Amino acid sequence: FDSDFHVFAIEWTTNQITWSVDGKPYHVQTPSTLPAGTSWVFDHPFFILVNLAVGGNYLGPPDAGTVFPQTLLVDYVRVYQVGS
Repeated sequence: FDSDFHVFAIEWTTNQITWSVDGKPYHVQTPSTLPAGTSWVFDHPFFILVNLAVGGNYLGPPDAGTVFPQTLLVDYVRVYQVGS
């Protein structure tokens, strides 16, 4: 996965956000799928943040085998807005 380019996408509508990689959805969030007691906060403008995160739930925290420095190579970023 880390040796090729991939297309990451987020499709964001009023009541649904879908994350996908290479055209295959892997997560969908809607107001009804939120944990109890939380609210849908995705009803106002946001900004894009592209970063190279290290650690987290996917592979865990860095350890002695983690290679630094790392590189994130981004070919392009596109933003589309559906007409009203």
